[in-house]
Amino acid sequence: MNSTERRVYLHIGLHKTGTTYLQNVFRANREGLREQGIYFPGGSGTAVQRFAVWDLIGRRPPKGERDDRIAGQWKALVAAVRETDAMTSLVSEECLSLATVRQVNTAVRAFPEADVHAVVTARDLGRVLVSAWQEEVKNEQTWTWAEFSAGVRDPKAQAVNPARGFWMRQDLTAILEAWQASLPAEKIHIVTVPGAGSPSSLLLDRFASVVGFDAGKLDEDPPWTNETVGVAGTEVIRRLNERLGGRLTQRQYDRAMKLTIARILAVRTDPVRLTLPAEDFEWVHERAQAMIDRVRAGAFPIVGDIDELEPRLAEGRRPDDPSDAELLEAALTALAGVSERYAKEWWARKRPDRGPAGESAKVRAASNARAAVFRSQRAAVDLADRNRVAGRALGFYMRARASARRRAARG
Repeated sequence: MNSTERRVYLHIGLHKTGTTYLQNVFRANREGLREQGIYFPGGSGTAVQRFAVWDLIGRRPPKGERDDRIAGQWKALVAAVRETDAMTSLVSEECLSLATVRQVNTAVRAFPEADVHAVVTARDLGRVLVSAWQEEVKNEQTWTWAEFSAGVRDPKAQAVNPARGFWMRQDLTAILEAWQASLPAEKIHIVTVPGAGSPSSLLLDRFASVVGFDAGKLDEDPPWTNETVGVAGTEVIRRLNERLGGRLTQRQYDRAMKLTIARILAVRTDPVRLTLPAEDFEWVHERAQAMIDRVRAGAFPIVGDIDELEPRLAEGRRPDDPSDAELLEAALTALAGVSERYAKEWWARKRPDRGPAGESAKVRAASNARAAVFRSQRAAVDLADRNRVAGRALGFYMRARASARRRAARG
């Protein structure tokens, strides 16, 4: 490739392969990427990558909810990439992995003046399966782990959810075939997600080596990563979904559950690694091996280790065994967090309290004096609760006050 040739890298996912982490790093470091000659579209007043890809594939929010932000976003994104003076542009959106052969062709042909590459982040199927179930629960689904696993495994149920949605997002073989219809194998880069326990920066380093930037120079921390909510937290959300019964629109649900309750649980719950149960290992390993064989035979550039795509049994918690005590603690944590957020947001929006109109300066001064006395009394009793000496002094004052009250009553 000529060093002066413009390049466009389309990071197509897959889902649950560190995409949220990578995208948050890119968003937080747009300027840092730009200084290295990488244009990452987005920011105030510009095209939103997620909406642009939704526009490309025709996706809209479920339940008939209208969202006027989507139409025209793909055209705007393409224009922004074409107009930038950066030699390399990076688009990262995992919904690109859902594109049909025709939609892939549209995406690739949108940049005729550039050398277009696809980047595929791939993770071992065992970890993906558990993570995908948790994500489905965080997206309003009510399947138990047993129901989800059985549905994904059953070859007769591949046309219905949960299998349909899972394999559309995780059938690496089918996704590679769709992109090979428009790109040669040497332009489809596979980046493997490091094994459990590896630093997240290793995935970023691998990705950076493909696109051509120094990850060490991206020094702005991302504001949020897609943390797990744990075994009990997932089950609490699942049961809440059952009680909500689909009554919220997608944006209402996202606001309440994904952006509020899930984040509260992620921050306040001790992280516990969810692992694939032993009884699911054999069929997951068999399906994963078939995809690994396809990658090995495909002559794709691979960054990382192809063996990292092989599922392994590991120590950790089953996804479906929270105790009653853990469920109670997670539910109370969520309730306390939601109560705090509701109260603070209500207070921030609340109109100032107004007293009676037309009161005189003298009346206000007298009222303020009484308020000052009350505040000093409140400070005294608060101190008495914390300090033994102050408590004894307050006790003496209260006994004296009671004696005076009795004398006054006797006349």
